[in-house]
Amino acid sequence: MKYLLIFIVVIVALMLHKKNRAASDQLSRQRRDGQRLSPPEPMHACTHCGVNVPASRCVWDAQHRPYCCAEHARKG
Repeated sequence: MKYLLIFIVVIVALMLHKKNRAASDQLSRQRRDGQRLSPPEPMHACTHCGVNVPASRCVWDAQHRPYCCAEHARKG
């Protein structure tokens, strides 16, 4: 029974290692092929609750303050 448990743990560890390595290989292949990752997007803290939100998903009020959602923009 003990050996079966050790065998299962080893198999799971190998599967996780293989999955992680495949993702790493894909990223290096993209960089090698000239495909670039998109540049990081600026983040803004919601004026109401403080949650960080990407600039493209912010809701802006008349005073150009960032909010995480329309409800927080309405509440101010």
